[in-house]
Amino acid sequence: MPGTRDADRAAQDEAVESSVLARMSAKAREQILSRGTLVHLPSKAFFVRQGDSPRCGLLIKGLARRVRTSEDGRDLTLDFARAGSLLGLTATVVGPAAAGVQAVTDCVLLEVSVPVIRELAMVDPTVGWAVAELLGVLLRRCVDELLLYAYGDLRTRIERRLIEFACKSPPDTPLLAQLTQQDLAEAVGAARPSVARVLKELRDEGAIRSMYGGVLILRPEALAKDEPRSDVA
Repeated sequence: MPGTRDADRAAQDEAVESSVLARMSAKAREQILSRGTLVHLPSKAFFVRQGDSPRCGLLIKGLARRVRTSEDGRDLTLDFARAGSLLGLTATVVGPAAAGVQAVTDCVLLEVSVPVIRELAMVDPTVGWAVAELLGVLLRRCVDELLLYAYGDLRTRIERRLIEFACKSPPDTPLLAQLTQQDLAEAVGAARPSVARVLKELRDEGAIRSMYGGVLILRPEALAKDEPRSDVA
């Protein structure tokens, strides 16, 4: 893209090769990427909010999350996204956005044209298949997350909740989950001593730091596991 530094272009090329774009035809991929615009998102800023008009972007750098928000303001993280994730692709077909996309760390995305993807999906089977494939992956991940909240181990539930609370603070500020151990225990449905034990493990590993007023997340990637744990706490 014009104005893109060499390092950014290398990261973009790597993200493309690890995304569903790599399985589209070369012609479709070029049409999509040629109209892309780089977007820099600070930590906790939204790329798109739930209910907004569709917006699609390839994550080049950083950690983001897809999140559903209930009517009473509670968040449920559907999954975490890393470089190579094409965010908002399904909303281009079935918009408006069914979930928000929020940066957890500072992120760089290549925003691509929603109308172009819609048009290509109707005439190029490689694009249509990519959308269907991603829908299937997202559905599987969402089911995994629901099982995690219902039956997953305590540590993973705590890791998810810490990130969710931290993401409520203003953009471009430290990832600080403003809550007490008791608040966290109630949020994950566990006894406070059990929560304290897990927090100590995370502190010892350098993933978090306990501070006055909450828990500072030092290594969000360490808390955002690709696959939820299957054992029951």
